[in-house]
Order: sequence, then C-alpha cells, then structure tokens
Amino acid sequence: MTKTNKEIVRRFIREANEQNYGRVAELFTADYTRHDPDAQVDDRGPEPFIEALRRLHEAFPDSEVHIGEIIAEDDLVAFEGTMTGTHEGEFRGIDPTHETIEIPGNAMHRISGGQIAETWATWNFLAGLQQLEAISEPIQ
Repeated sequence: MTKTNKEIVRRFIREANEQNYGRVAELFTADYTRHDPDAQVDDRGPEPFIEALRRLHEAFPDSEVHIGEIIAEDDLVAFEGTMTGTHEGEFRGIDPTHETIEIPGNAMHRISGGQIAETWATWNFLAGLQQLEAISEPIQ
C-alpha cells in the first residue's frame, strides 16, 4: 500500500509539473482539503487548488516541483522538495523579473481510496520573494 500511495503522490507532482490540470483534479477526492498558509478556510474540493496552481504557472510558466526524500506510512505520504521556476508573469503584485527562483518545501498527503484526500503543505515563498528582490534579507 505505501508503494502505491507514493506513486499516487509522484503522479500528482508529475501531472502538476506538466500542467495537466484535469489529470491533477482526478487524483483528488471530491472533498479534498488543503492545509496551507495560502489556502482559504472554506477551500474544499480540488478546484481552489487547481486555480492556485494555474496562477502559479502564469507567474512561473516553467515551474516544477522536484521531490527529494519521500516516505510513506499507512495512508500518509510525506516528501521534502524544491520548486524551481522563472518569474515570467505577475506574482503577488510583482511584475516579471525574469529571475529563476528555488523554493524549499514540505508536503504530506493523506490517501483515501486511491486519491489524495488531504494535504498539509509549507513552501517557503518568503525565500522566493527574497530571490526576486521584492523584500530584503532579514538583518542578522
């Protein structure tokens, strides 16, 4: 089961990287819940996440998530990874800089019936904003 669950998450990342939004949506349960600083409290189902993914790809058309370590136990799959992309569109009010960013992050997915039912995600977009020079580095 853990091997199958890992493959579901790998397929999700692969389809998201290829911007296959319909296939991404098929991998989520109808009541999918995302726990993420950018998610709204009432965001249920795959549609809000798909829309956020589209906006991300508009800003970073070549963005990709690269999975590093991945572990699974029972119905949970967790990985650490890196998102890379080139800033070619407006992002959070910032005009394109054409800079490439690298954002570290972690995600854990709960699998139910062969689909992703719930996600807990933390991606360091603060680091991305610093790389775009939209905010300055903190003083040490």
